[in-house]
Amino acid sequence: MHHINRATEADVMNDIHLIQEIERYLDGEMSAPEKEAFESLRRRDSAIDRQVTEHQQLLQQLRANGMRKDLLRRMDAIHARAGIPAAAPAKTPVVQMRGRRTWLDLAAAASIALVTSLATMAVMQNSAKRSYTSKYEDVRRVLNNIQRSQNALIRDINSKNNPPLNPGTYGGTCFAISRNGYMVTNYHVIAGADSIYIQNNKGEAFKAVSIFEDVSSDLAVLRVADSGFRTSPLPYSLKLQSSRLGQEVFSMGFPRDEIVYGMGYISAQTGFNGDTLAYQVSIPVNPGNSGAPLLDNSGEVVGIITGKQSSSDGIAFAVKSGHLKRLLDELPKEKFSRKDLKQKSQLNGLNRVEQAKKLEEFVYMVKVYN
Repeated sequence: MHHINRATEADVMNDIHLIQEIERYLDGEMSAPEKEAFESLRRRDSAIDRQVTEHQQLLQQLRANGMRKDLLRRMDAIHARAGIPAAAPAKTPVVQMRGRRTWLDLAAAASIALVTSLATMAVMQNSAKRSYTSKYEDVRRVLNNIQRSQNALIRDINSKNNPPLNPGTYGGTCFAISRNGYMVTNYHVIAGADSIYIQNNKGEAFKAVSIFEDVSSDLAVLRVADSGFRTSPLPYSLKLQSSRLGQEVFSMGFPRDEIVYGMGYISAQTGFNGDTLAYQVSIPVNPGNSGAPLLDNSGEVVGIITGKQSSSDGIAFAVKSGHLKRLLDELPKEKFSRKDLKQKSQLNGLNRVEQAKKLEEFVYMVKVYN
């Protein structure tokens, strides 16, 4: 129940933030780059675009209701100032009262209609959101609900680099994008984290910090806190061209306390709900695979696993590597070396067993503590 409440609070905060951004957009308070980025997000995400339209309609209704109330106030003021002449025909006040009552009746009816519309819109939005989110599921795993094996505990005891004894709140996967401790994972894996640790397949753990986050693509760049951290040269490269339908792909991630291999193929050029930044992939995905690399037969990274379709087994989604490249171009050049991902893939020509053996050294479990 504690984790459900925590997740619910996070969803509420995300909804509030989105509404605030929508209002800034509709009120013209965004800068030109912010507006361009937000409109790009609307084009990619039909659910957000629909929410913007509905919010705009809601504001128009509120403004219309405010104008009606202002008109009623003005009419009340006119009646108060004018009064009713004593010599006026007896039915004149009746006509005026009927007219005024008619306006009040109309105002009451309009208010009732507005409240009904608001209630209906709220129900429809909640229903649409539940329908939308029920089909897409991010694949974080809840570490508190997983009993770690005896071997994992022994590795933790013997390791010099240990995370806190608490196994963590959420978990996922990350992989190296440079030799000096830069990693990439999903934003939803580390969102709201108080501290982050990454752990390799040997049980060695390293403290990490988030240095760059892109909510629209659900990607985040981590950096190992130890400035002396180094890996071997990366055996894979980043593929910038689009992969074709039917292209065989494989992935390695941490749905449990040891690395797990999965194999599949590109099944669509767009992701969930027609997202052009992502692929649809037919591959087994489980909680913990969020942030895992997706590679082709040549050992090039073609995407990053982000989630799956909960209503169907074996349908996953992955952000395209081209978008990761654009994200990495925004990092400071003096700190992040882009040449590590530009080297010729060392996995090309190897069989899958040899590819997996080389790759597992560069894929890490992410442990998030709140």
